Amino acid sequence: MNEVKREKLAEAFDALPSGCRYTHATPEQLAAFETEFQRIPDDYRWFLVRCGGGTIGAEWVDGIDELIQTHRKFNAESGIENGWNLPDVFIIGWDGYGNPFGIEMTTGRILMQDHDFGGVHEMAPSFEAFLERGLLANN
Repeated sequence: MNEVKREKLAEAFDALPSGCRYTHATPEQLAAFETEFQRIPDDYRWFLVRCGGGTIGAEWVDGIDELIQTHRKFNAESGIENGWNLPDVFIIGWDGYGNPFGIEMTTGRILMQDHDFGGVHEMAPSFEAFLERGLLANN
């Protein structure tokens, strides 16, 4: 994602009501998360630092505090029979139906695993496209 696109997305995000946004992540919070879990993908790292997290279209994307809870929950529920099965996906939130969604590390696609209907479905071809659809679709 280039800087011009990032600024346009950040401006659209900043225009959301404050109740739709989480606080910005600090370098210390990012380091603590990565020590416990894994490296945060670059575009999502930028989003956490610049925007914080919150409403993107119809979904809520985790802020740094929610991200810790999400990864603990996802990891615990992946290790059980019939648990989540999203290998190589960095989870960034849960949709309104309780399905995890995240960034596929090899392709950058945003994927969601549906626990009601089964399967893994693409929500967007990239995190950039996910943000554009959720923040700029009506602009």
